Amino acid sequence: MSSPSLTDAGVRPAGPSDLPAARRMLLAAYQEYAATLPPAVFGRYLTDILDVESRAGSGEVLVAEHGGRVVGTVTYYPDAADEGFGWPAGWAGLRALGVEPRARGLGIGRALLEACLERALAAGAPVICLHTAEFMTAAVAIYEAAGFRRDPANDFDAAGRLALEGVRPVPILAYRLGLIRDHQDEHSEARVAVEVRHGGRLVRSIRKRLLTARDAQSARSTR
Repeated sequence: MSSPSLTDAGVRPAGPSDLPAARRMLLAAYQEYAATLPPAVFGRYLTDILDVESRAGSGEVLVAEHGGRVVGTVTYYPDAADEGFGWPAGWAGLRALGVEPRARGLGIGRALLEACLERALAAGAPVICLHTAEFMTAAVAIYEAAGFRRDPANDFDAAGRLALEGVRPVPILAYRLGLIRDHQDEHSEARVAVEVRHGGRLVRSIRKRLLTARDAQSARSTR
């Protein structure tokens, strides 16, 4: 069982009774992209985003509460390879982050992201990764502020992936954030060092919270 989140915004693992609320919230959050995406792509994309139950089977669905109701959700993957998008095994991943439109501006998205970073750091994952798109401007801003940087090698075209002919390309952008250094590969070490430096303040803050919680737990166990 996952440890409780250390974030301040009511982020916790979703239970079975939370999944319908998470699905309704995602529908409200992603409906705005209907006018941006080709209809053939949006329909398939929305169906996938709303399939919370499938993600719960391979990842950990988290929800954020505000005022006693679910206003945000994300799925955290201890192994991003389980997402099925070609990520390297051993990396952590996240997807389907959404915040109810009426709850935006309250820091819910950042709290959900921090909960995923917290889990990845606690597990010792070398990298955490995600996919997004240029038209998701608010999400991109949160990710880049947290230190995520582009990883074009893992980009893909949503229309092509769905084998939709005659539909304009929909670029899906890959981002990654290095969490530790790989001392066996100088090139990798240099790249990860840059990523950690960009997102260092947030990563250090989460790591400090983890260490403080562990110290407190150790102190209680020795009493």
